[in-house]
Amino acid sequence: MKPRRKLFVMALLIVVFTVGCARNRSSAPLFTDSEFSATQEDAQERLREIISQQVASESQAGEGRVVPVIHRRPYYFKEYSVYPDGPEAFEIEFRENDSRTRPLIAEVKLNKVRYSTQMHRKEGRAAADNNFYRDSGEELLVYEWHNGRWTRTGAIFNAQTTEEQVNGQWVPHKEETVRVNPEEEQRGWFGRMWERIRGGE
Repeated sequence: MKPRRKLFVMALLIVVFTVGCARNRSSAPLFTDSEFSATQEDAQERLREIISQQVASESQAGEGRVVPVIHRRPYYFKEYSVYPDGPEAFEIEFRENDSRTRPLIAEVKLNKVRYSTQMHRKEGRAAADNNFYRDSGEELLVYEWHNGRWTRTGAIFNAQTTEEQVNGQWVPHKEETVRVNPEEEQRGWFGRMWERIRGGE
């Protein structure tokens, strides 16, 4: 009787083990992400689509539209950008990287025009400020192909010219642009005393 029970238990274990292996083999594809199988050409094409969508989206904001107030502590200001050459005009340089997790790096260059107001301490003053400066230059964006997706890791805007509106016309701003409202940066009592101690007044 005992040998039969042992034989029955062993046969049952073999059946369970075989079914378990079959299930694991059939469900294995569910744990693989299709994005990892993208070729380098597919990844490059995907980044071009991302840049085109970004340029088209940001260029929708413009003069005459309501520009939202941006808060970057401790300041409030308004800013928007346009890309004068359109959503298809940009340069991308791809570089292969000696990393399995980040095998591809891309640098994107495109012409950009940025409109921005002065920075204010109060949100209400920033919302009422419609005096924009216009900076024209080149933007450099850095992307990394990581886990089957492009991730932006850096952005630099090099403003080559700065203009301001005078009598409804854009004219070059020759002096260094003051981005912070000087009236809101006046020194308080402690600041004035500190300047006197240092011999500044």
